[in-house]
Amino acid sequence: MQFLTILLKNSKKLLLSLFISGAVQIASAKGLPQEFYNIKDKELAKAYFLEHLYEFIEQENIAILKEREFVIDVLNNKFLELQKDAELLAKLVEIKQKYNIQNIYSLEEYLKKIDVIPPSLALAQAAVESAWGKSRFVKEANNIFGHWTYDKEFGIIPKRRDQGASHFIRVFESLEASIKAYMLNLNRNEAYKSFQEQRYNNKEKNQQISGLLLSRTMLNYSGIANKYLDILSKVILGNNLEEFDFRYFGKTEELNKSNLILTAGL
Repeated sequence: MQFLTILLKNSKKLLLSLFISGAVQIASAKGLPQEFYNIKDKELAKAYFLEHLYEFIEQENIAILKEREFVIDVLNNKFLELQKDAELLAKLVEIKQKYNIQNIYSLEEYLKKIDVIPPSLALAQAAVESAWGKSRFVKEANNIFGHWTYDKEFGIIPKRRDQGASHFIRVFESLEASIKAYMLNLNRNEAYKSFQEQRYNNKEKNQQISGLLLSRTMLNYSGIANKYLDILSKVILGNNLEEFDFRYFGKTEELNKSNLILTAGL
């Protein structure tokens, strides 16, 4: 009964937050900083775009890892406490709903869905979907990754929408919100199960997560299918985006080593 009560409460909270954020989003969209649009040199503009978005991607990956660590800790070390700690259970239920987890007690299911998005993949898709930040959708909707919605309260009409189509381009209150939605989309959506599975298998084998390799799982992201995969590969390789993976995962490894040293000293 406690679980059902918490589930219903969190569902209402999620719907309310979406409604409130939607009302704010339309008014606050503005795209990248104006100085980006003033850059005339194409390569400098690309560099600005990549560095600017990388910071948000790194921040969201850190937030994702915190959720992952929470779930691991709860299911491995605090399982019995869930029956008597309503706050602990409520947080687990919230994460379950957020990532579309079917079995609330399946650690493997959480680990497949709650994990980082390689920066090179996120940056490549951002570049492709937003025309390197110059698209109308970025400027008017803070929409970097081409997300759709069917609620006119949350979106703007695409100029080339087919006759009879009813979708809108979703408006976000910030670029950070667009990145959060994109990363959650890859992590929770069944359409990207192959992405989730391959990332999980790589980790199980202690292999480095590769944005280039995982880009081959994005078949369902675009209507142009295999051509889209080739485009992503070319963008990653042609712009040395794997360097952002090395930067991020190198930093993560250093933080983990520091945490181990601090823990050993306690």
